[in-house]
Amino acid sequence: MRTRILLLLLLTFLPILSSAKDKKKKEKVTEVYGLVSPDPMPQRPRPEHHNKPLDQPLMIYDDGKGTCGFDMSHYQGRVDWDALATDPNAGFVYLKASEGSSLKDNMYATYYSEARRVGLKVGSYHFFRPNCTAREQFENFRSVLRGRHQDLIPIIDVEVQSKGVSMYLFQERLAELLQLVEREVGRKPMIYTGQKFYNRHFSNSRFRGNYPFMIACYSFEEPVLYNNDDFLIWQFTGYGKAKGVRGHIDISRFVRGHKLREIMF
Repeated sequence: MRTRILLLLLLTFLPILSSAKDKKKKEKVTEVYGLVSPDPMPQRPRPEHHNKPLDQPLMIYDDGKGTCGFDMSHYQGRVDWDALATDPNAGFVYLKASEGSSLKDNMYATYYSEARRVGLKVGSYHFFRPNCTAREQFENFRSVLRGRHQDLIPIIDVEVQSKGVSMYLFQERLAELLQLVEREVGRKPMIYTGQKFYNRHFSNSRFRGNYPFMIACYSFEEPVLYNNDDFLIWQFTGYGKAKGVRGHIDISRFVRGHKLREIMF
């Protein structure tokens, strides 16, 4: 009789004890894995490229007066410039010249010569790195542009905020670079940035209203900036197609009544 009672008690409490032990073991495993294998950080997009919206259409807005144009760098690879010049969006082209204190785009010289040969309006841009001094970046940019005629005012491409660089230093270096470029070419350069980056870093800054802006926003509708700030050009896709280019290409268009003549020398 006593044996039967003990067996009955054992059968009753064994599942409970086993469940508690498994739960404790699971919690311990979870804690260990939480330390040695955290959730992976989301991969950051490479500079110059923004998130791609679903089903982004290829929009053609050109009205024969240079409404649309392209932004190009070595990412485009080999280009058939004679074909590109016939594309309905080929009103102008901005070419990447340099980045930071020392990087030079290895396709710039070729692209510049070909764009000039086929009669496109050409401008150049520098990719701003906040962790480099303004003087170093200016000298790098100038060394690439030296002796090359520019149809369009230069662009300073501002998309990243470097780790360890304060907002004060970020703005000081950018302001100095813009001033150096302006003194060199005699015109204020244009600032290129994304809609979110503008709203976060430029909407209440010294640059607002003092420089023309090109805004990247890959959407079906024009960007909306805080304070309804004005801008000249909307880069509406980084996944466009163009004659003579095998892969994707950035396509931009003038908005709000602005025209090509506003950025020409």
